[in-house]
Amino acid sequence: MKTLPPLSQFQAFEAAARHLSFSRSAIELNVQQPAISRQIGALEAALGVKLFLRSKPNLTLTPEGETLFAAVSSGLEAIRNGARSVQQVQRDDVIVVNAAIGFTSLYLLPRMAEFQARFPDVRLEVVTRDQNPDYDPALCDITVVFGARGPVGMSAKMIFNEELIPVCAPGYLRNDTPLPLADLANQHLLHMSSPDHGGDWGLYFAETNLMPPEPRSFERILSYMVYLRAIQMGNGIGLGWGRLIDELLASGSLVPACTRTWHTDRGYFCCITPRAADTPAALAFQEWITRG
Repeated sequence: MKTLPPLSQFQAFEAAARHLSFSRSAIELNVQQPAISRQIGALEAALGVKLFLRSKPNLTLTPEGETLFAAVSSGLEAIRNGARSVQQVQRDDVIVVNAAIGFTSLYLLPRMAEFQARFPDVRLEVVTRDQNPDYDPALCDITVVFGARGPVGMSAKMIFNEELIPVCAPGYLRNDTPLPLADLANQHLLHMSSPDHGGDWGLYFAETNLMPPEPRSFERILSYMVYLRAIQMGNGIGLGWGRLIDELLASGSLVPACTRTWHTDRGYFCCITPRAADTPAALAFQEWITRG
């Protein structure tokens, strides 16, 4: 035989021989049963032998079918192993990083050039997950999460802990002079409405005798990037996070609204997902981003 029948015919045969059923093999391959029958009929015609005895309730392999089944099973497994090896080679130099858009825009992107200079053979693919709480960590190699700890079952290292810094637009305060803490509580304060950050002002004032008034609906903002923009536009005083807003403070886009900052027990964690466990590129990224 100069040319082999199509691989799809061998796949249909292998599934049918393994299940001894056209119906179950059709379900496995996500096709209709007649399609399996046609593929095997064409394979039998090409080889000039019968591969199955159409007995009930199950099929029976002929001697020729048994011989072919052993060879095809071994061959398909070799193909699967080869595909997995090639896929791993391809993945070794690609890291899919999943992070919130605020962290990505304010912290990761400004440092990407440095990472690429140190690791020129590693490619980063960054996926943001804002307003998609059901993102699947199995689809990425690295996930950056915010909280008191990383997810259970992942190798997690803290990137930096949370520092709450009251900030406002230049010119919002007279002479850009930071306010005393007691005066800050009486200002127009902007709030985040996300589950992680809806109580940030409460955390900031937690160990004082001060309590800011409950925010009105228009003072609550879901997206951190929109929140920062509202602060920059002079709509009120908000809370920035140290390390995320360093460049905005340095450039004068934001100014401190109070000299008091507050550290919490939360922070950002770089977590390696199970699919990338022990992957050199993922480990290199985690070590780089958590180096301090």
